[in-house]
Amino acid sequence: MAELITRRVPIGISACVYNCPVRYNGKSFDALGSMGRERSDFTFTPVCPECMAGLGVPRNPIHLTGIGQEVLAGDARVKDRRGRVVTEEIIAGSQVCIETLERAGVRAMIVKEASPTCGVYKARVGKKRQETSEGSGVFGAMLLDTGWFLIPDKALANPLLWWDWRRRLHAWLWLGDRDITRASDLYSAWHVIKFIVQETNRPFADQMGRKLAALPKHPSSEALEALRADMLDALHTPSTRSRIAGWMLKTYKHHKKRGTLDGVDLHDLKVDSPEFRVNVMSLAEELTKLERVSFENDLLFGSSPVIYREGRRVKVRDEQRDSQE
Repeated sequence: MAELITRRVPIGISACVYNCPVRYNGKSFDALGSMGRERSDFTFTPVCPECMAGLGVPRNPIHLTGIGQEVLAGDARVKDRRGRVVTEEIIAGSQVCIETLERAGVRAMIVKEASPTCGVYKARVGKKRQETSEGSGVFGAMLLDTGWFLIPDKALANPLLWWDWRRRLHAWLWLGDRDITRASDLYSAWHVIKFIVQETNRPFADQMGRKLAALPKHPSSEALEALRADMLDALHTPSTRSRIAGWMLKTYKHHKKRGTLDGVDLHDLKVDSPEFRVNVMSLAEELTKLERVSFENDLLFGSSPVIYREGRRVKVRDEQRDSQE
């Protein structure tokens, strides 16, 4: 049976990809189209460090003389196109955004990559637009220190990419909220999220299995939290299309067998083998249908064991099940 998250998840987002016209030239992007109806599963808090810095719209574009971590350490600066130094303003604006997100209860953030402020894994350094560097923008560097689940805007490029990020986000939130006081608590939690980790990083999953087996009967809370932290970190690793398709087929075959034995209704769902070429839209649609079948029949969806469902829908399902018993 899938583990459920029934509360709407608060999530931060760079305002410019939430269709807010806050870019330096007054333009914006609507990056959430690939979410479809899932958009209502979240409450969004859009923020823009450059606006909160008081730079206004439109404004001169800014650039870094070093990555965001160096700016925060005082070893690099932030300048606009005319050479005006705005380092203090950008740091202050970024801090205001962090405080706003904390008030909103945010633990996850969709960021505009390659931005001198919001970029997390890549930031624009230097005046030329194509000059990017491995490292963070100023706001991105602060976000890394929060320990939140950070999602690049490219995760919204198509429904399959978003499906992968969304399911790992839900698993990350679920694991972070679990009470882990005994070794058995950690074993139970790992049994749920290990399906994702086995798909994305099998060597790590095997190593974690050995670490759990070697735990003493009464491990310290520090040891338990260290292992939980490693599991949470592993959930940041994206999967691949072929791996997702392979796990989906494995789950489908299991459900099909259950359908024959226990009368599980697969709603005419048919899943092709990973070698069969299907576009990402079709693959994401099949995944969503398979999740629904799993939810309706209390079956474990191996590659996405933690899913979001509205509390109302969970109540209706449980009432229908009770009436049949």
